[in-house]
Amino acid sequence: MINFLFALFLFITAPVNNSDSFEGKIKLVEESNYNTTFYTYTIKNKQIRVDKFDQNHEIIQSMLVNLENEQMIVLSPSKKLYTYQELSRNLNTTNENFEVIKTKNTRLLNGKKCYQWRVRNVEQNTEVTYWVSESNFHFFNDFIKLLNCTERTFTFFEKIPNSQGFFPMLTVERTLLRKIKKQISVIEINHQKVNETTFEIPNNFNEVEY
Repeated sequence: MINFLFALFLFITAPVNNSDSFEGKIKLVEESNYNTTFYTYTIKNKQIRVDKFDQNHEIIQSMLVNLENEQMIVLSPSKKLYTYQELSRNLNTTNENFEVIKTKNTRLLNGKKCYQWRVRNVEQNTEVTYWVSESNFHFFNDFIKLLNCTERTFTFFEKIPNSQGFFPMLTVERTLLRKIKKQISVIEINHQKVNETTFEIPNNFNEVEY
């Protein structure tokens, strides 16, 4: 239901202090051989809203995530429906078959120094390269752990040790033969106050139970 390898990501270096956590919006673009998808993350404290758009910037789906109570709600704007996403803790979270390489390579992205981290899995014929910058997105590790309860798209990043406080500004997924499968880039970051109503289910939406 939810198809992202979301990458969240950074812009400023900040001390690890939850009182300084990012508040605002982050826009990303995901490009593959088949389509282009846009995402907008809206963040305030322990609440995250993810809006997914097609290549024409028409909204497809929204997701409300509350990290404090570990709740996820999926919204269908076109049908005015919503459902609570069931979470399962049964996914294998061991590091078996994953190789993590924290290289010394650096590059500037959006004017910030980023470090290259690579995660490889031979059995899955996949290597994901992250260009990460340290910033004030302190929610990210909890965010990906929660999403891993519903899908495995964040599995590779979660295998990286000591990743707290780092976030990918650019993520490139390749086969082991270096053929690019997917690329996710941060395209815009806005620091702004966010209204609490952003994370509420609209009154005219009906619940669907699965």
